[in-house]
Amino acid sequence: METDRVLTQVRTPFYGTIKGSIQIHRNKYGSDDVLTLCCIKVTLLDADNQWVAEECTDDNGDFTFLGFALKTYTVVFPESITYQKQNFLPDGGFQHHFKIELSPEKTIVDGITMHYGLLQTGSVQGYTLGSDAHVNA
Repeated sequence: METDRVLTQVRTPFYGTIKGSIQIHRNKYGSDDVLTLCCIKVTLLDADNQWVAEECTDDNGDFTFLGFALKTYTVVFPESITYQKQNFLPDGGFQHHFKIELSPEKTIVDGITMHYGLLQTGSVQGYTLGSDAHVNA
């Protein structure tokens, strides 16, 4: 009977996975001109903004943080990416870090995609997370 009780217990996961990608939109050949570069570093910080790990994107621009304790993290993307002497910035403003929470209910956070694009001449727009504030410079 003891084995029956052990088989019916629900096991709580202890570790989780964070997956995402980086895409660069050149718009040189139309709006679907997207590059995926390998070897772009993505950093994982804990809730106290202390370094936890780093991963680099693969040939498809994808990265994975596999087997991390269930808690809150911040995924930090590069502030900018230089490709062929052009500087690409995060689309939609200057935010390049995102809070992620791994929990027993959500052990996999997938689809964190960071889009980079060329700065439009004459206009800089910045957005603050959690705010409707909009700044034009």
